[in-house]
Amino acid sequence: MKTILILGNDKLGSKALELLSANDNLSVLIDRSTNSKRILRLLRKGILTIGLILKMLFAEYLRKGSKPSKSLTGISQNSELLRIINELKPDRLLLFRAGLIINKSILDTGLPVLNIHAAKVPEYGGLGSISKALKDKAFEQFASLHEVTDRIDRGKLIDTEKYNLNPKVSYAENETIAYNASLKLLQRNLNIN
Repeated sequence: MKTILILGNDKLGSKALELLSANDNLSVLIDRSTNSKRILRLLRKGILTIGLILKMLFAEYLRKGSKPSKSLTGISQNSELLRIINELKPDRLLLFRAGLIINKSILDTGLPVLNIHAAKVPEYGGLGSISKALKDKAFEQFASLHEVTDRIDRGKLIDTEKYNLNPKVSYAENETIAYNASLKLLQRNLNIN
């Protein structure tokens, strides 16, 4: 199965890269859509808070490794992604830690678009899901593989990887727990041909 995998441009994206084996049927793109303007827009809309951004930045700082190499092909807009889809003609598009909001032009291609989210969907969809789950004391969680639709983290659930958050450890440690489950889910679903 020919797959385009879009990874986040962070240390978790690099961790995902480490799990991948050389495969002619896999094309990896790095999502470079996140920038300071987008973060400010999310702050203004109340989707993110300064406190949550600081927790997430600190968790990234503590994580071992580095961001993906700048030599890897990156995308920052749906138009770039659509051009690559038309060029490569994949059987599916898989997202892991991607911030790019997939628009109608991509969805209208009929290409199956799947996303791996670090918490239960739809209950804990969107940004800050781990923080929300901890606040709600919803410690029994699962990483979710779901179809991408025009509503964020609302598509049909396809596969899960269970994990438990721990209220006795830091946010960063809980993020590690959640993303380790997400990485298992990614690896398992990349091995499906």
